[in-house]
Amino acid sequence: MSKIKRLEKLLLSINSKKHFTLKELAIEFQVSTRTIQRDLIRLIDMGLPIVSEFGPHGGYRMENDRILPPIGFTELEASAILFSLQPYEQDSFPFQIQSRSISHKLLQYLPDDAKENWENVQKRLYVQSPLPQKSALSNVLFEAAIKQKIATILYKFDNSATYCNMQPIGIYNEKDEWYCPAFCYSLMDYHIFNLSDITQAVINYEPMDVKDFSNITIHNWASQITPRSYVELEADIAPEGIPYCMSHHYLKQFLFKQEDGTAIMKGRILLTALEKTAEYLWPLNANITLHSPYEIRSIHHSWAQEISKKNEPILNM
Repeated sequence: MSKIKRLEKLLLSINSKKHFTLKELAIEFQVSTRTIQRDLIRLIDMGLPIVSEFGPHGGYRMENDRILPPIGFTELEASAILFSLQPYEQDSFPFQIQSRSISHKLLQYLPDDAKENWENVQKRLYVQSPLPQKSALSNVLFEAAIKQKIATILYKFDNSATYCNMQPIGIYNEKDEWYCPAFCYSLMDYHIFNLSDITQAVINYEPMDVKDFSNITIHNWASQITPRSYVELEADIAPEGIPYCMSHHYLKQFLFKQEDGTAIMKGRILLTALEKTAEYLWPLNANITLHSPYEIRSIHHSWAQEISKKNEPILNM
């Protein structure tokens, strides 16, 4: 048996034992106790927590966590693990140290091109809990975003369905739905596609001019693109409203802090994203002074009137 093979089998063997001796392992592997001792030293050098115990009943044991045997992951599987671990690397998570350790180990052994792919995954995907129901097309549009390719989709729009070419920036989820901001070649403008309205999607590998989204990601796209149809967002944010904006996946890219502790919000909003932006800004309540666009002010006014009407006091006659 080769040395490497013996070390692998030795690792599996001692993982299954609470206590072991050199003699027991020597008999099991049909080698000398001296050879087993050298093998254990190699495993200890590799980081295995093997502890020796002295006395008449002495020997060796595994301390604390036992080490799993080697598991082979594909690059995509490694990226999936790294992405899944991100929320658990925060200080408040009980397994925060272990989560960071796993990420460090995976990144250490990823080839350079695989590390670039992992960085690209982070630029094209944003996920928050709870996850939406399964979408059969999210993987197609995500792959198109990763490869910066154009996708041909069949999209339901105004009670009809139409084929169009679009280049995805990335995908994100919100309130049980998947969304894909993209450049639509039919509209010749940017648009946020709801994946539940897409019935077919394929990546188009024909030679076509594509936009360079190297610096445009799922985290900054709204403040980086130059749409044809847009309105200007301008607002003052009180100090109490800053934490909400900073933690919001969409609003934070428009936020600029001021020296006096306040902040302003400034940027271009897609006309098709007005209702969504109004929804995002609504929880700020009195912590926002919205200067423009008037469309969002109008939406907020109508919502406030509706709430006021539903909660009018009943006067005793």
